Amino acid sequence: MEQIAWWLLFAALLGFGVFTWNWRLLLLTLLLWSFYEICLVRTRCRVKTRQGNECIKRVRGRAFAHDAHDQAIKNDGLWQLIGLTNPFYKPKLSDPNRATGVVLVAPKVRHRLDQQDRYVLYAAFAGLVISLAGMLWGLFW
Repeated sequence: MEQIAWWLLFAALLGFGVFTWNWRLLLLTLLLWSFYEICLVRTRCRVKTRQGNECIKRVRGRAFAHDAHDQAIKNDGLWQLIGLTNPFYKPKLSDPNRATGVVLVAPKVRHRLDQQDRYVLYAAFAGLVISLAGMLWGLFW
C-alpha cells in the first residue's frame, strides 16, 4: 500500500509538472524519486552469502543492508558500480571456527549487486546528478 502511495505521488507530480511545463517541479520529482529508490523503497538485502544464495531479509533502500557485515559487502558493491575499489576496505582475519568443506563464493562475486538493483541505482544516481545540476543551473542563471 505504501509503495502505491509513493508511485501515485510521483505520477501526480510528473503529470502536474508536464501539464504546467514547470521544469523545477519536474526536477524535484526526479530528485524525490532518486531519494526514494536509494533510501526508502522496501526491498530485500540481496547480499550474496558465502554459499551463493541471496540474503532475503527486508531493508529500506537499495543502498542499505540489514546488518553491519552485509552493509560492508554492499558498500564494496556500490564502490564497484562506479569502477573503484572501496578505500575503506579492511581485510578480515581468518576465523579459526569457520565451517570448512563448503563451497564458497569469491569476494568479487559476493560484492556484485543484483542486476535489477544495479540498473535502478544507476538511474537513481543519474537522476540525482541531473536534478542537482539543473537546480544549480536554475539558481545561478
